[in-house]
Amino acid sequence: MNEPNMALVALNIVTVSILLFSASLLILRHSQNQTYYPLSFSFIATTLVLCQPTLKAVVPSLQLPMLVLALPALLLIAPCFWLYVKGLTKSSVWLFSKHDLKHMVVPSLGLIISLITFCLPYEIQFGLLGKGDLTVLDSFSDTLKTITYVLAILTFLLVLGWVLQSAFYLFKILQRLTSYRAKLKEVFASTDNKEFQWLSGLLIFVGLAWGVAALNLIVDNLFSSNGISKQIFGIAVFVMVYVVTAWGLRQKPGFEEIFDTTLSTQTIDTHEYDTVLKASEEKYLRSALTDTYAKAIAQKLESAMVDDQLFLDANLSLPKLAKHIHVSPNYISQTLNETMGTHFFDYVNERRVNEAKTLLQNSNQTVLSIAMQVGFNSKSAFYSAFKKYTQQTPSQFKQQCK
Repeated sequence: MNEPNMALVALNIVTVSILLFSASLLILRHSQNQTYYPLSFSFIATTLVLCQPTLKAVVPSLQLPMLVLALPALLLIAPCFWLYVKGLTKSSVWLFSKHDLKHMVVPSLGLIISLITFCLPYEIQFGLLGKGDLTVLDSFSDTLKTITYVLAILTFLLVLGWVLQSAFYLFKILQRLTSYRAKLKEVFASTDNKEFQWLSGLLIFVGLAWGVAALNLIVDNLFSSNGISKQIFGIAVFVMVYVVTAWGLRQKPGFEEIFDTTLSTQTIDTHEYDTVLKASEEKYLRSALTDTYAKAIAQKLESAMVDDQLFLDANLSLPKLAKHIHVSPNYISQTLNETMGTHFFDYVNERRVNEAKTLLQNSNQTVLSIAMQVGFNSKSAFYSAFKKYTQQTPSQFKQQCK
């Protein structure tokens, strides 16, 4: 085996090891949240798809069975990752339900084909999958030939379907993240650590990886096998795996801190949080909130901000505010949207920026110190909010005051 191939095998072994180690750690977290299960299954499925170079070098006898299982594994990666993103962005604890079974239909078809393939004579499996030699079928009956050709055609169609499946789930994930980030602002005043920007970057990287894979395929088929292109693809896969595992192991659901939140005398169940998050979309058509009560809630909100200065709390959330003023979070959200023409995120952060403007004018504190003092969790979040509400940076505002 030449040196470039050894390098590729070594890189593949490292990639597979990271995937399996991360999957085992995630499975151990199942008691905390089932969200980690789909990601661990996605890692295991990715391992089955990528492990051929490692098996060829270490355990050649497992190469063929793992190659047969690569089809359902390939079709399982995207649905599992979608369920993981769904769990991360759900406003209540995610549990696998019968409604999620529909995502397993296509992988199940792949599994059925794999199981039937295992029933074929070993000579056919090795000849077609190991050598790509169709002449191996000449010594078998017409019935067996027909079954084999049907399986080959179905496999080809499912591999083509994987491209469409991946594009479909990529779109669903992007759509879900966009909706999730909008919902965050209905519940939290600080969202910079909850927006999962790494997922957006990962999806862009996946698109680039697909491009590298396509280029590698074109080079191999139109010209000759290119070790450099394979190395680039191996490195791209390794980087992608490293990013997903590194972030996946430390990521928590965005709404986790409100899963067990209670209001004064009653527990707010997960359905009510879903109602809160969908409130702006449904326009509160069925709400019993009257104009008089909405005005009273608005006064309570102003009192909480002006008198109690609740906006200075860096961890302020809608449930925490609701508990403070003893009002349903649903009614607060509706009052902010319909009566006051804003939403929770802007309502709180505008107060923080106004307080920061006062401190910038009347003190010699650093910008970072002021940002932390008025409730922001990071300098970048403070700069972003300050620019949004004043069309200036804090430094420009301070200079203008001088």
